[in-house]
Amino acid sequence: MIVSSINRPIHFVSGYFQGQTIRAELKEIQKADLGRKYARVDRRPLDPPPVVQLRLYQVFNYGTDTQYEQELCDYSEVQTLGLLCYVDLFYVPTEPAQVPGREPRQLSRTTGNLDLPESSSSCASNYHQYPRYDASPHATATQHLSSSRDNILALPSSATFTHFEGHPTSEEMKYTNALSGAMFVQPAVIDYNGRRALVFAFSDLAVKMEGQFFLRYRCFDLFSRISGQGEVPIQSECVGGQFRIYSTKEFPGLQASTELTKQLARYGVRLNTRETERKRKRKSPPSTSGSMTTKGKERETDSDSDYE
Repeated sequence: MIVSSINRPIHFVSGYFQGQTIRAELKEIQKADLGRKYARVDRRPLDPPPVVQLRLYQVFNYGTDTQYEQELCDYSEVQTLGLLCYVDLFYVPTEPAQVPGREPRQLSRTTGNLDLPESSSSCASNYHQYPRYDASPHATATQHLSSSRDNILALPSSATFTHFEGHPTSEEMKYTNALSGAMFVQPAVIDYNGRRALVFAFSDLAVKMEGQFFLRYRCFDLFSRISGQGEVPIQSECVGGQFRIYSTKEFPGLQASTELTKQLARYGVRLNTRETERKRKRKSPPSTSGSMTTKGKERETDSDSDYE
């Protein structure tokens, strides 16, 4: 995949935006707060489910001194077939000893070193200047997914994509193999902040190890190409907020579902919703008769019966 196009205007020669120059922008609008360490018999997804919004801007007079852009007005008209977002997992060490050979880093929400201007969110004639940069449709998304992922993961390990408090973070800090669940998702069109929006909801992600983590999101369109390039361009990326993965015994429970989570459910996105908080129950001291507890009963302590 082409990574030099990330967060920059792209002139497409094929796909839904053929003949147009588009800049994509990803933003995490709901971060995960916590999760329970993955287990085969009890896989619990991150909560609340991470959600990112994709905003698209048409760029006019690209490459000239009069370059400007305007956000698309109606996202319900955008073709979403082939449009995908995927995640990578990165570990945030709290102490140097936790990850040998690596210094601790704190999360910054910046994405790369791009000095991008603030973009207008209205659909009226609201434009701004933009700095210059030198810079098969009949198949299904599922058929292309496997080969596309191979190309994505082949990125140079030394490539810096963001900074934590001034410290560069590279592909070498990636722990995506510790993720379980749907790492590639298609967008949903929902009402958000009073207008239609394209969002990607990662409702089926679990982590196989304990610790502090954050996600990096990247989006692309399987059917869109750049002139002279056969590979799929990565259109945008962003870094999400930090969350914690607990052991089963330390897991504090779940909060009631957020309004955004409920809104996604109303629009048909498959995820779990809760009206009330679910706290872990306090166990009473074991009695003498409970000394003969079986393994089966020990496993039961990890089940839903431990939560109110």
